[in-house]
Amino acid sequence: MIKILVVDDEVRIRELLHKALVKKGYHVVTVPNAEQALACITQESFGLVLLDIRLTGESGISVLKKIRELQKKIPVVIYSGVITPELEKEARIAGANEVLSKDTEIMQLVEQISKFIKGSARVSQGLSKRKEKSILIVDDEPEIRRVLSLFFKKKGYANVEEAENGERALEIARSKEFSVALLDINMPGMNGLVTMQKLLEINPKLGIVIVTGRQDNENIKKAIEMGAYGYVLKPFDLLYLELVVMSKLAIAEN
Repeated sequence: MIKILVVDDEVRIRELLHKALVKKGYHVVTVPNAEQALACITQESFGLVLLDIRLTGESGISVLKKIRELQKKIPVVIYSGVITPELEKEARIAGANEVLSKDTEIMQLVEQISKFIKGSARVSQGLSKRKEKSILIVDDEPEIRRVLSLFFKKKGYANVEEAENGERALEIARSKEFSVALLDINMPGMNGLVTMQKLLEINPKLGIVIVTGRQDNENIKKAIEMGAYGYVLKPFDLLYLELVVMSKLAIAEN
C-alpha cells in the first residue's frame, strides 16, 4: 500500500484529503506544518508527498527545497489555489514532480493524484524509455518548430515530427501514433482548439500540452476543459518544458 504524506495547514483540507485518499486505497499521514513534515520524512518512507504551496510561516517552495535535500527521489506534488506559469515553473525547478490546482473538487484532485502515482514510475524510466515516445510539434512559426525538434531529439526522443498548421498535424496523426503533441493555440486557418479536438478524435490517448505566446485565459481554460494536460507560455525555458512534457506523458498513458 502506498503511503502518502499530506502537508497542509488547513484542518478541513487535511481531513477531506485524508478521507478521500484512504477511500482510494492509500495509507495517509497528515501534518500541518513544515517542521512535522520534515520529521516524518526522516523517520518514515513515503511513496508521495502532497504539499500545499502556502503554509503558515513558510512557503511550500521552501519546504520542497528542504525535502529535496533529504530525499532526492521521493515524488512531490505541489498544489495551490492559484496556478500560474511562473509558479509552476518555480515549483518544478525546485523539484516538484507535478503541480495541481487546489481549487478543483476534492475527489477530482484525488483522481489527478491517483493518475500521477500510476504514471510516476514512467517519468523516471530514463532515456531508454524516452526513445519509445513520439512527439508532434504543431506551430506555424518555423523557428519554434526547429528549436523544439532539435531539443527533444537531443534529449533522446527519437520520433519527433513537425506540422506547420492544423491540417498538416491531422494528416500526420492519421499515419502515425504519437504520445504527446505540443500544440500552438493561436494559428492561422484551423486554430489550436479545433486542431486539438480533431487530434483527440484520431487518438483519444494523446497527451496535449498547449503552447501559447500570450496569457489567453479563456482559450487556455477551454483547452484544459477539452482535455489538454497543461500549457506553457512563449518564450519558454526548454528544460522546464521537458519537465512538463514528461509529467504529462506519464498521466496521459494512464
